[in-house]
Amino acid sequence: MKDVATKSPLAAEATLVRIRSGNEVLELNYDGAICQHPGSLWWGTAVAFRAMQAAGLALSQGELWSRDSMCVVTGHPGPGVRDAVDYVANVVARGRYKVVLAEGCGMQCNSQMKYDWWVSDGRRTALVQLVKGFVPLSFYTLSDRLTPEQTTKEDLRLFRNFKVNLSARIWNARLEDSFKVTLLDKPLQPGELPAEIDEHYFDDALPAAE
Repeated sequence: MKDVATKSPLAAEATLVRIRSGNEVLELNYDGAICQHPGSLWWGTAVAFRAMQAAGLALSQGELWSRDSMCVVTGHPGPGVRDAVDYVANVVARGRYKVVLAEGCGMQCNSQMKYDWWVSDGRRTALVQLVKGFVPLSFYTLSDRLTPEQTTKEDLRLFRNFKVNLSARIWNARLEDSFKVTLLDKPLQPGELPAEIDEHYFDDALPAAE
């Protein structure tokens, strides 16, 4: 950690995120997010960390973004996503993190989840969306099969390979090639849903596997 300088540092570069917390600038490395997970949450951790890098660049126009008044809403229920966002924004324990789920979907990867993040700093909101087609259809259908009744050893092997390959791809690609970022003037309050999340939000989601 170091004091806030007169000239704001870059919010994201390489594997770093920089963000203000009070009067300090935090330099958060991706390794720190990975170290929180003893299991195999690489893909969720990677894509959410990269999404927060994209949000940081969008919200740091004029001065470095701050986590003090931050709220995050997402359509992705994964624990790796949650923890990577929290590592950067410190929103979970403060009641400033909200997951929106399609009807009948639980808090795990599924074919109707969405790689969308609304990241609000109290002044504006950055809508960060993974570009369509980045995740193959076969990943979504496999996610729906990962239940105690249906999962096979081969499914688990494939799922692990998917996560490793997608994680590598998100780090090798440029942020602007991986995410669409829209800067919205309206900030979000804790618990508030953005206008884009309405009764039709999941209409374009993939149909759940039978």
